Amino acid sequence: MDTPQLSQLNVASLPPPDVGIAAVRIPELELTLRPDFAPFTVPTPTPPASGRLPITTPAAPSAPWHLPATIGPVLANSLRNRWKSYRARLQGCQDDFSEETVHELRVAARRLIAQFVMLGCLSPGTTAEKARRVLKRQLKAFGELRDTQVQRLFLERQVARFPELIVVLDFLRCRERRLERAAAAKVKSFKTRKLGKWTRSLGEHLARNPARARHPDGLATTVARATDKAFADVVRRRQAIEPSNPGTIHRTRVAFKKFRYMVESLPSDFTGLSKRELRAMACYQRRMGLLQDLEVMQGSITGFVQKHKGMEALLRPFARHLQAGRVRARRSFLKSADELFEFWPPRRATTNADSAARRAVV
Repeated sequence: MDTPQLSQLNVASLPPPDVGIAAVRIPELELTLRPDFAPFTVPTPTPPASGRLPITTPAAPSAPWHLPATIGPVLANSLRNRWKSYRARLQGCQDDFSEETVHELRVAARRLIAQFVMLGCLSPGTTAEKARRVLKRQLKAFGELRDTQVQRLFLERQVARFPELIVVLDFLRCRERRLERAAAAKVKSFKTRKLGKWTRSLGEHLARNPARARHPDGLATTVARATDKAFADVVRRRQAIEPSNPGTIHRTRVAFKKFRYMVESLPSDFTGLSKRELRAMACYQRRMGLLQDLEVMQGSITGFVQKHKGMEALLRPFARHLQAGRVRARRSFLKSADELFEFWPPRRATTNADSAARRAVV
């Protein structure tokens, strides 16, 4: 059987169509961290708990990466672009509420959130944190609806093989219509005046002439440290992964998504990451996302059976198929889990940043 495929919640993060994970073959689950690659010092780990993946402590890097002092204006430009994208997607969703516009708004909001997370490390006060909380509340309004849409799309592709799923599909479609009405009303009430004010304030702080500062390289150093810290969080969660606990993989995915969006807010001339490498990061995230979607789907089927007595026997063949797909998706990710250490620190950033500094966008 082929690995079941779900529509990834963050479609913008998916690699090109010819890059898939269904064809990956996983002979084993054993993993070790690469001992020759780490952008920071990792404490000596305590003996792993039962069932946890074996861990090897990475060594320190040969040379740290750095950013030029002109990173402030560059980040200000990136913030403006992400703000414009968010505003456009919000307007589109308010004018024409649909599955596509909801997805586009969620992606734009998550990218803007990552920008605010980084700016929270760079700017004084709580402006960035307040903006982040507003966007998180907006995302929460779509969470249940988006999960339902992903499940419905997945089952529509499976119903030809498992006709008994039509009863679950009818249930999901009714729930989706109800959630759509509620979410459409909420998105109409989303306001941007305060968010816009906070965004402009943060942009002005970043765009100030760094030459006037007492320490012109202070902002660049803080950005580098914030990005390294986000990656360190991913590594800690990666080290805590237990193959039998999908929640540990989901927590790694959440941390990795935050790190990836932070990296994408920096121009490739500074990070040294090519489009191909960014696509590889997206594919890495996709493997974890597929597993999470399958877990959500399993929970939905379990809940449906509990609410509708007598359906367990009818849905048992699909439940076995779903379980097999979850096992393969988990193996697919675990085999490639240590690709994480190929993404950071950027190998070419030191050279590229010097040339990028001379043409930074104000």
